[in-house]
Amino acid sequence: MTFKERYKRFKAWQLDPFDWSYDENERHHCVNCGYDFAGKFCPHCSQKAGLKKVSWKSVLQSTAEVWGMGNRSLLYSLWQLIWRPGYFISDYINGKRQVSFPPVKMLVLMGVLSVLIDKLFGSHEVKAFQGGTSYGDQFFAWLESSPGWGWLVMTGFFMIPTWCLFRYAPRNTRHTLPQGFFITVFMAIQVLIVDDLADFFGDYFYIMLPLCYFYVYRQLFGYDYWGNFWRVAITLGSGFLLAALALSITDLMTATPKSYADEFIAIKELTFYSVVPILVGMFISKKTFDFREKNKQTLFQFLKMKFQAIKQRIKQRKKQNNHEE
Repeated sequence: MTFKERYKRFKAWQLDPFDWSYDENERHHCVNCGYDFAGKFCPHCSQKAGLKKVSWKSVLQSTAEVWGMGNRSLLYSLWQLIWRPGYFISDYINGKRQVSFPPVKMLVLMGVLSVLIDKLFGSHEVKAFQGGTSYGDQFFAWLESSPGWGWLVMTGFFMIPTWCLFRYAPRNTRHTLPQGFFITVFMAIQVLIVDDLADFFGDYFYIMLPLCYFYVYRQLFGYDYWGNFWRVAITLGSGFLLAALALSITDLMTATPKSYADEFIAIKELTFYSVVPILVGMFISKKTFDFREKNKQTLFQFLKMKFQAIKQRIKQRKKQNNHEE
């Protein structure tokens, strides 16, 4: 098998890795309850069809289930999240949840695991807030001491830009904020994976974060390379500015009256530079979406007219043939 053929098989697996098809004419007899049925599972007792005698494979499967390595396990979901992340997230937010480990639970477990890896292998020590008196100084000191948790907080600020800029995407069009919450949860898990890898390969590995967003959003929303690139760039840039805006607003609460003016200027500038790119990007996305939908309708009308013209020609030829006869 050539590399090109292997790649095609891999892309086909990414798009549809789960085979739910079955032969309706093939009947099974449940050895557990004696019920005759068609399908992969008995509708009476839920036992899987086609179970054979106990073998070494059965032993391995049972042992794996004890350690949570079944089809809905944490490891299986992480495997899916690494090799087909955008498609996996799309499956989940569109209702295919049976094969996924609960995402919030997965995030909590990955967060605990990330702390353990930081303590054992990382160069950063997880510790309490240190730094200056402002909330911003405390946050950056905490971010430096615990980058994993810091990146985890940062992903929350990417939720609104993602919802605005990718709302009119070719795939998962008009996704809702609750769906955006789960997208953020899955992306936070991706960030924790990159953070854990950075503990082993060095801080330069954090360059994988924007590449990770680009790769995942490309699969999740279906834009072309350029359309995906500038939207991801605005999403990440605006997200960081929104985080800085939140810190500036909290610093204003502890600021002295003399520094009120400086704080208000900083808040005004951060609001402008974070919100305006989002609004402009959302406007362009909406116009592009309307143009795409209009062209689809125009193409459909064009094909319909061509089909009707061909149909009319066939009728005329039939009339001519009948008249000649």
